[in-house]
Amino acid sequence: MAAFKSGLGLQAALTALVALLLLAMPGLPSPPLYVSLAGFAMAGLLYASRNISAYLKIFVSVYGLGYLLLAGSKTLAALGALPGVIAALLPPDFAATGAVVFAGIVLAISHWKPIRDITLIADPYFANQDAPAREIGLFRWFGRTEGEIGRNLVGLSIFVNFADVALTLGFNFFYRDMYNSLQALDAPAFWYQIVWIFVPLAALNIVIGMFDLYVDSALQLRWRTWLTHSLYERWLGQGTHYRIPFTDEEADNPDQRIQSDVNNFILQTAGLSIRLLSQAAQLVSFIVILWTLSRDFVLPFTDTVVPGFLVWLVIAYAVVGTWLTHIIGKPLIGLDFRQEQVEADFRFALARNRIYSEQIALLRGERAEATRLTTLFHAIIDNYIGIIYRRIKLIAFTFSYRQASTIFPLVIAAPSFFAKKITLGTLQQTSNAFSNVQNSLSFFINAYTTLAAYKANTIRLSAFKRAMTKAEALAGAGYGLAQGHERSGDVTGRDLTLALPDGREIVRAASLTLPKGGATLLTGPSGSGKSTLFRAIAGIWPFGKGRVDVPEGQSALVLPQRPYIPLGTLRGAVVYPATSEQFSDAAIRDALIAAQLPALADRLDEVDSWDRRLSGGEQQRLAIARAILAKPDWLFLDESTAALDEASEASIYRMLREKLPGTTIVSIGHRSTLHQHHDRRIEMMPAGEGRFEPRAGAPLAAPAE
Repeated sequence: MAAFKSGLGLQAALTALVALLLLAMPGLPSPPLYVSLAGFAMAGLLYASRNISAYLKIFVSVYGLGYLLLAGSKTLAALGALPGVIAALLPPDFAATGAVVFAGIVLAISHWKPIRDITLIADPYFANQDAPAREIGLFRWFGRTEGEIGRNLVGLSIFVNFADVALTLGFNFFYRDMYNSLQALDAPAFWYQIVWIFVPLAALNIVIGMFDLYVDSALQLRWRTWLTHSLYERWLGQGTHYRIPFTDEEADNPDQRIQSDVNNFILQTAGLSIRLLSQAAQLVSFIVILWTLSRDFVLPFTDTVVPGFLVWLVIAYAVVGTWLTHIIGKPLIGLDFRQEQVEADFRFALARNRIYSEQIALLRGERAEATRLTTLFHAIIDNYIGIIYRRIKLIAFTFSYRQASTIFPLVIAAPSFFAKKITLGTLQQTSNAFSNVQNSLSFFINAYTTLAAYKANTIRLSAFKRAMTKAEALAGAGYGLAQGHERSGDVTGRDLTLALPDGREIVRAASLTLPKGGATLLTGPSGSGKSTLFRAIAGIWPFGKGRVDVPEGQSALVLPQRPYIPLGTLRGAVVYPATSEQFSDAAIRDALIAAQLPALADRLDEVDSWDRRLSGGEQQRLAIARAILAKPDWLFLDESTAALDEASEASIYRMLREKLPGTTIVSIGHRSTLHQHHDRRIEMMPAGEGRFEPRAGAPLAAPAE
């Protein structure tokens, strides 16, 4: 990023130097001299843009390079250093100075809040210093880092779009000259225009269109890959995914935001931003042409001269149309946001029905689930009907607007043509220039539906990022609960208070010690904060104050009552969260047999929905097999054998003491039969006002062998 910033400063100095050299060269015609003066303005804009958004810097930098390219080309053409065919294809003189105007516009809007909301999401990709993504071969050679590749691809895409604008200008002048040759019955001039002007322009148009698609697709693919990885790694990191529901942000359905919203955001950002600036280039270019054509325009059926009348007319026409479009289409923003939400809620409910199909079947809950799905789906239909009616109103206006714009310039300019004040070619050029200006000014009219969805999409991603930021803050000491490392080897707590998300305190302990070695049983009534205490020790519970210290450099594994079973092979489910290559097949089979799952020992590579295939007791025993493989220094069992019968539970505890002699076991449980498998007990005792305090109980009998 620092190199990119210094690069703009170097580019500013180079632009000023080139402008100075052009100004000092004798014998140049006046347009290139006038263009050279704009170089000093461009140099100032480049220097002032060093601290703006990383994404917007690309546009300013490209405009600077575009200025140098266009100014240099026009100067060489003025000096006769370019072949006539190439010189004829160059855009008008004002294109170079137009680049200065565009750079100024980008610098001005960089401080606008809606633009900042977008760049806060976009900038991290273009500023990153990561190595290029290995899984994507497209343009992998186009930079040393992924961020540099992204910046280069955006710059290349802008250049391609500007080349397309230059071709559009070329076609405008071609149509003028061709129709003039037809009116004059000048066959040689007509064929010259077809062979030497139209054919090169058409060929370039095809090549540029194909290359534009290739560049845009590569940019979107690389950008989506990086941003998707970045978001889900941040979401899963440091327990952020667990803490997001405790924040005050509306960050529902993070799966949709990472999968769908990211893709839509990238498509819309890349497409709209580059397209918008392309439209701006086209606007400035054709306004100059339109002004030239109507410099001495006489109002039809009068003798009144209005300089640049067609320019003022098309601006008024587009401003009124844009304002009316905004009034009609504004409700689409809220409707699109709501549609994404209700669609995600319905999809999430369907996924839950798939996951909990056995429980629903056992409870005969199909009718209740169907009723719930009907309610959620009706919300989709009701909202979408609102979108349909709003889009119909918007389309009715925009279609009428576009239909009128095709005939409007001809109606205005036709009297001058019939009075023989302008030629057929000029009439055609006027109509074409008016249409291009009107299309550029009507960008928001034509793209309003897309822009409405884009704003809703940006709001959703921004809220998701804010939620992650707040969830990450909860992991710190913002609520007063500090995490540290105890050198004595014990897990300790001092001045500990744990609360629920609503602020209600449930656990309070002046001191707490879980000694290293042996097994400790944590008991107490439901709702007394036993599991919350485990979460605080694990470092994922953010609500509370005081200090929790865990032994430094020692591993810990927490097994909840309902274990998580990932998708895929049985092997992957057993070794989770480790990877399969960390354990041999023999070790995995031995762990399954030790956990009383011998029937699964030969099914390691079988892919199934194991969370549905296995019973609750089998899932708990599979989690026990994980502990056998992991061999943690500390094993926290949160009612992790509650689904087993007492005999199986006793066998599991005896096996754990045998297989993991160096592991300290801390269990949460309600069964009195657990006492014989633990050395000591801590009981959650009422401490008044709904709080509970962990207190050491009487020593338990030696664990049964």
